Amino acid sequence: MTTEFYNDNAELLARQYLSTTFEEVHAAWLPHLNQLFDNHVSGLSILDVGAGIGRDAAYLAQRSSSLPKSSGQRIDVVAVEPAHLLADLGKKNTKGHNVTWIVDSLPRLNRLSIYQNGFNLILLSAVWMHIPPNERATALQTLAHLLAPYGKLVITLRHGPNSDTRIMHPVSVDELKALAKKVHLSVIETTNRDTDKLGRTQVFWETVVLQRANDPVATPIANSQVESDPAVNGSPE
Repeated sequence: MTTEFYNDNAELLARQYLSTTFEEVHAAWLPHLNQLFDNHVSGLSILDVGAGIGRDAAYLAQRSSSLPKSSGQRIDVVAVEPAHLLADLGKKNTKGHNVTWIVDSLPRLNRLSIYQNGFNLILLSAVWMHIPPNERATALQTLAHLLAPYGKLVITLRHGPNSDTRIMHPVSVDELKALAKKVHLSVIETTNRDTDKLGRTQVFWETVVLQRANDPVATPIANSQVESDPAVNGSPE
């Protein structure tokens, strides 16, 4: 039902999502992104799960164009989206950029097994609430296997009511922390609650940044505090 909602409303959702920028939606964890770019001068491999219409994937792929050509830094983005009509729009929005689109879904992301330990950054923006609680341990284990050493996993948590047909489950930082320990991930940042950028007054967001537990934990960034079957999760906001 949730995938059907995203496909049936793809054009409307595209206009909504493109009315906001990556910097507006993801301001809370931008320092971590900048840190990754500073630490990986040769390039970055990025996975965007629930890439939707490609707003975030396009921004991330474009980051290399703002760097001096002499840096030689290459950015490879893999965008995963199970709602095929959203993905079609995403392919158009990222045309000309180094973005590879794959149809797949959590909790297992079977088509991404070749990327094990391959991604410096994994982004789940407005995805976690679509994953049923009994599938979250498997989903997080899948993501941990895809994360490269010293890589970071960024998960946004949506709180508040929903008035449409999408299936959304309750989420919490505490639950995510408990699941992370079981797959050897450490929560290194939990941001302050943020308002909804689409103007929904009863909706707010938290961002959780995780890192492999056996990797050195980064110093916390300043200004922070220390979507029901497998095919429905992975669509944005």
